[in-house]
Amino acid sequence: MTDTTRTLMTDDETAVHAACTAFAQAMQAMDLEAMKDLWDDGYEHLVYQPEEYEVAFMTWDAIVDYWRRIPGVVGRIEGREISSDVAVLGDVALVYWRGHTTFEFKDSGESLAGDSRLSAALRRTDGGWRFIHWHESRQLVGG
Repeated sequence: MTDTTRTLMTDDETAVHAACTAFAQAMQAMDLEAMKDLWDDGYEHLVYQPEEYEVAFMTWDAIVDYWRRIPGVVGRIEGREISSDVAVLGDVALVYWRGHTTFEFKDSGESLAGDSRLSAALRRTDGGWRFIHWHESRQLVGG
């Protein structure tokens, strides 16, 4: 894997990292159409595992329904990358991302902030690199 914070990347690795950055920006803007454009909605084995759900969403409709609910609950999302690694294996790319995210909830104004981790898979399509797998996990503080 190529650590995107310290190493020169190939053109494919750069394109995959750009897709990840674009998705993060779309999520922070809660721009549903931009988020949808970055996914391969025709792929039959989609996985989207948000940190707050026990079970992953595995159909396109379920993923989009989840994204549609976010603006009703979350007033603001901020995130910054700490580090990421990209591995391109032919027409598939794997990404490991670490970052700091803050969510501000609409009704309470309370925030949830902390470090999180993400693994993702993208595949090369005629339209560029598109997500097919997404798995979030929050970094818990051990005692």
